[in-house]
Amino acid sequence: MERYNRNRIYVSEDEQEKVRETRILLGGAGIGSIIAECALRFGFENIVIVDGDRVELSNLNRQNYVKSDIGKSKAECLAKRLLRINPKANIQYHDTFIDKGNVKELLEGVDIAINALDFKSDIPFVFDDLCSKRRIPVLHPYNFGWGAFLTII
Repeated sequence: MERYNRNRIYVSEDEQEKVRETRILLGGAGIGSIIAECALRFGFENIVIVDGDRVELSNLNRQNYVKSDIGKSKAECLAKRLLRINPKANIQYHDTFIDKGNVKELLEGVDIAINALDFKSDIPFVFDDLCSKRRIPVLHPYNFGWGAFLTII
């Protein structure tokens, strides 16, 4: 795949194909918007975005949104942005918050989960627990101003 030729420095063609086929669930499209774009540009072409938030002016300094996105669904805006980068990617989105009623269904068929959920309830912990039981690796990104931190569970 010509799109990913520069990745050959780091990954083989077989590895690149595994990356392309890996299904990622992005729980939270705030800081997750940056991760989703980086993942797509590296070659992850199966991404499911879940977030019920709307884009706000205060998001524009640290998330992958633009002024014309204000008031719109973060999940939908991010999905459209990713498809402008790679129209052949399988990008799905759900304009809803992850909760105890939908988390099990959303995690069906997921290979890697990204927990970029707001800590406003116990849902980030429920999410992690269910991923652990299903043996789905979970990445936890944290934003500290202009710095970042990542843990993998």
